[in-house]
Amino acid sequence: MALVFSPGAGPTDIWRRELARLIPDLDFRVWPDYGDPAEIDIALVWRPAPGTYRRFPNLKAILSAGAGVDGIKTDPELPPGVPVARLVDPWMANAMAEFVLHWVLHYGRRFDAYADQQRRQEWRELDEEAPFDRARVGLLGCGQIGGVIARQLMAIGCAVAGWTRRPQDLGPIENFPGPAGLIPFLRRSDYLVCVLPLTPETQGVLNRRALAWLPNGAVVINIARGAHLVEGDLLAALDSGHLKAAVLDVFAEEPLAAGHAFWKHPAIVVTPHIAGTTNPVTAAAQVAENIRRIRAGAPLLNPVDPRSGY
Repeated sequence: MALVFSPGAGPTDIWRRELARLIPDLDFRVWPDYGDPAEIDIALVWRPAPGTYRRFPNLKAILSAGAGVDGIKTDPELPPGVPVARLVDPWMANAMAEFVLHWVLHYGRRFDAYADQQRRQEWRELDEEAPFDRARVGLLGCGQIGGVIARQLMAIGCAVAGWTRRPQDLGPIENFPGPAGLIPFLRRSDYLVCVLPLTPETQGVLNRRALAWLPNGAVVINIARGAHLVEGDLLAALDSGHLKAAVLDVFAEEPLAAGHAFWKHPAIVVTPHIAGTTNPVTAAAQVAENIRRIRAGAPLLNPVDPRSGY
């Protein structure tokens, strides 16, 4: 059984080493030097070029090297009937939770204002706008990653609520499901964190109408996909003073173009899609398990539902 690895999926040498440790007899090949395409059974990829999959007539499964699969599904020639699995890595989820926790604390404790004071060489204690342990955080999307983020936020006393497209039991997290729940959810979210999968239904969800329902002074944190955000609507909400700030880790086009308005906007933090990068040392265990399942003809872990797209 041969696996083809797309270099865009991460550090090749580390993936090769970790998978060889777990499956010593794995035939690990690297694009474009994959030999006979008919021998390829598995593709481990991240945003492969269109037309990649049609090269492999005997492909049995496509494994994502990241949490999302929108990059995989962009190929119009995705072979029908070939299962796709996304990556659910606890290390990645914890990293994303730490990212969100950092920025909620940053603005909640007014460290942004203290940084401004330092630039002015001003020594002044600021009043706390509200007790931090009452910070209201709203999670757009409450899957496995959202659940980890929620638990870390609740551990420091934040009031966390979630929005899901359909009713779900989120345990201790208050849920506002469906279209009817979106406005009440937005109105109580001082910090809005987007962790939704990207589908046609969620594209552009962070738009003018949604941002207008947030409380004055709210902070938007997007760690999902850039296409969730309508960029001009965010800029307008910041420039009007309605929103306090935005922390953006993902963008419609990456890398973010030189000269883009986001780079120098005083209320926007830009990070280069690093909130939760794939760590092959921890992620390889799930990939290896799925390879074993493919060999055994068993269902994949974390399969993508073709109907929902995630």
